[in-house]
Amino acid sequence: MRKLVKAVGTLMVLVGLGLVALFLIGPPGGTAGSVPTGIEAENTEAPADGTLYLTIPEIGLEDVKVYDSLSEERLDESTIHLPETGFPWQPGANTYIAGHRMGYYGTGSFLVFFRLNELGRGDEIILEDAAGGRYAYRVTESLVVGPEDTSVLEPVPGQSTVSLQTCTLPDYSDRLVVRGELVA
Repeated sequence: MRKLVKAVGTLMVLVGLGLVALFLIGPPGGTAGSVPTGIEAENTEAPADGTLYLTIPEIGLEDVKVYDSLSEERLDESTIHLPETGFPWQPGANTYIAGHRMGYYGTGSFLVFFRLNELGRGDEIILEDAAGGRYAYRVTESLVVGPEDTSVLEPVPGQSTVSLQTCTLPDYSDRLVVRGELVA
């Protein structure tokens, strides 16, 4: 029962963040959606499939599936990209990805972001899209924020970023966000 309450709480936070983001930036447009930024973002050709694959060599993650979804079911399977945030092929976007710290044994969510706190400045985060596009990021910062803090969803002016979110330990009360800047 306790796991169910935590899972529902996590989903509610993610849905709430998504709704706030939708209110702040508006509904997505085109195939990849649009994200307002401090710089004029040009939408490049987006893959028809919004699925991404995440690799973080420093903590042993390789080709982790990232669903473009707010579904609790998808979050329990692996990691999710918040659809209201940008994609890596959009200059100036903040590609926001959430995953469980502990997850569920036997699924792609199990311990997927357990070691996220070990990442430090300069560590590599790689995203690949379904069409084979590759986007390399370097970690620039780690933040701990409250579950209601939606400022971490916003793009960073003048940068293309990826933000990875999980819960803090031991009580899951806050959110750890590791952010990286696009380098290639």
